[in-house]
Amino acid sequence: MSEVSADVRVAEVTRQDVCTGSERVESWHRAHAAVTDADGHVLAALGDAAAATFVRSAVKPLQAALCLDLIEAAGIAAPSSEQVAVAWASHRGEPRHLDAVAGLLARAEVPPEALTCPPATAQADPGAAPTRLQHNCSGKHALFALAGRALGCAGPDLLDPDGPLQSRLLAGLDDRIGPLPAVGVDGCGAPAVVAPLSNLATAFARLATEDRFAAVRDAGLAHPGLVGGEGRLESALLDAGVVAKVGAEGVYGVGWRDPDGRGRGLAIKATDGAGRGVAAATNALLERLEVVPVGSWEPPPPLGGGRPAGRIRPTAAVDDLARAVAVA
Repeated sequence: MSEVSADVRVAEVTRQDVCTGSERVESWHRAHAAVTDADGHVLAALGDAAAATFVRSAVKPLQAALCLDLIEAAGIAAPSSEQVAVAWASHRGEPRHLDAVAGLLARAEVPPEALTCPPATAQADPGAAPTRLQHNCSGKHALFALAGRALGCAGPDLLDPDGPLQSRLLAGLDDRIGPLPAVGVDGCGAPAVVAPLSNLATAFARLATEDRFAAVRDAGLAHPGLVGGEGRLESALLDAGVVAKVGAEGVYGVGWRDPDGRGRGLAIKATDGAGRGVAAATNALLERLEVVPVGSWEPPPPLGGGRPAGRIRPTAAVDDLARAVAVA
């Protein structure tokens, strides 16, 4: 039996010593990561490139593409570009997000209270009363409702793994990211799939390049703020022309074209579940590879008394990964 590689420190959190002005490391974040090409070849990795991972919301653009295929096959009018973008969002519940979801629901002829995600409070408006519309996955569930019309299913049947919709989506995901070792339940109530990180990276390399994903890709690139929102890394990356999606518990999937037009994909998973560490590492890697401009996004700093009191910074392992990718 081959030995599984241990996770690697990818980011450190510092806090400034007010007596000396020096920085002290307060905590570390560890992760597994894989960088692949669109053919599935692993170009470089940290830890275990094949780590089986609940990819959570990082799979949303693939789910959205599958739903659009069902909608088109049924002869139903396609959602607008804004509605497609919010359909693969984990949004903050900003007014623009809620408006786009409401428009998608109107197209599906489903009232907001009939959304299949649970009530939640929007990150952008934490004082508001919880509603289903404010749930960060409401766009995905609104697209589920529209795709369900194509299959004649609605309500709880939309989330049943053995039901008409999810059975097709799971089969499609199995085709796009390889055999699924397990299927759980996501926070929003939809099926949550497990996949090797390298397979997720390959899927994002294909999302960035293949024509079959053009509608989903182009919607996100045209409306980066609808996919995430103010301050979010995935919105900053999309604004720079990079396909990116965050998943809960410290998952990121990223896809881009290299200077020769070839697809490249990154998948990273924080083993401690902390998104802040992998966000810092992801952005730093893409800066090192000159995929995005330096300084276009900065990790939110640790606070002290409401003011910046330290930094979240990548480790040398990220530099090593960048060098390995550059020569692959």
